[in-house]
Amino acid sequence: MDTTTPTSYHHFLGIDVSKDTIDCWLRPRGEYSQWTNRDEGFQRLHRWLSSHNCPQPHTLICMENTGIYSDRLLASLSRRGWKCALLKTTAAKKVAPEHHRKDDRFDARLLAEYGDRYADQISPTPPPKEPVKQLQQLYAERQRIISARNTTQNRSQQATHALVPSQLLEEQWQQQLQLYEHQIEQLEDQIHQLITTHQGLNRYYQLLLSIPGVGKVTGWPWLMLFYGQEALNHKQIASRFGFAPHRFSSGSSVRGRTRSSGHGNSQMRSCMTMVARSVSHHYERFARYKQRKLDEGKPWPVVRNNLINKMIKIICAIWNSGQPYRQDYESRFDRQKNAA
Repeated sequence: MDTTTPTSYHHFLGIDVSKDTIDCWLRPRGEYSQWTNRDEGFQRLHRWLSSHNCPQPHTLICMENTGIYSDRLLASLSRRGWKCALLKTTAAKKVAPEHHRKDDRFDARLLAEYGDRYADQISPTPPPKEPVKQLQQLYAERQRIISARNTTQNRSQQATHALVPSQLLEEQWQQQLQLYEHQIEQLEDQIHQLITTHQGLNRYYQLLLSIPGVGKVTGWPWLMLFYGQEALNHKQIASRFGFAPHRFSSGSSVRGRTRSSGHGNSQMRSCMTMVARSVSHHYERFARYKQRKLDEGKPWPVVRNNLINKMIKIICAIWNSGQPYRQDYESRFDRQKNAA
């Protein structure tokens, strides 16, 4: 199929990324190559593209987003000047939704075709920021150890009801818990050092910490997800994490309740829930709002969701303005209401 997109791209490279190899299909030439998913393979791919007369301004590289396996490839190609776009693993289904083939070469061909068809809708992905990637790794490991610690705590508590408790098991569980606590403390110290020694990360981190209810554990996910973006849209973020209410209606027969989806990043949802609980207990402004809504007969989950949306709006406003939170700040609407 000939390209129909009104863009400056003339060459489209689809890359299927796996742990050990990268399978590449160049469109419209129909050329295939396979390289190792290592620096040596990235260099060979760069020379291979250059040998096929693919000008960098007119070449779009589409690759699967496979996390750590695609990060190094994206960084390497971006450093060499290539325009790359990370795509969801479901992108190929838009090109051939009912095909029965499944191999890396065929998937690479579909990714190249996807880039050709939808080039006008694809934005190049910026290379991953190394401090953010390191922060993500440390945070993910902290979450894994916390999960293991909680599992061990549950085993220890359940063992107290055993018919014949085991002293040996209890000693081992306590040793594991001490090790987990030590490792969590080390990871948190490393995360704190990484953020505070990086000028950009620390700037946004201090802004986040100035906001009521936002602590370090809540600030970390915001940095991981949004550092590098100068302007955040609170409506898009609320919808992304399943907090924004959406209508459920169609025609005259379907009249569902307006409600949030409840789906999204689990860590962010957990953190923002704790923020809502914190501000509704410890800050008068939000406590009054909570009580007023409860007096109106609204259930607590709805009030909590409203508080979360308010906090997301405040966080985005502070992030965009670059100014710390002020307790005495009044918006234009608040001033008009007070004057009335």
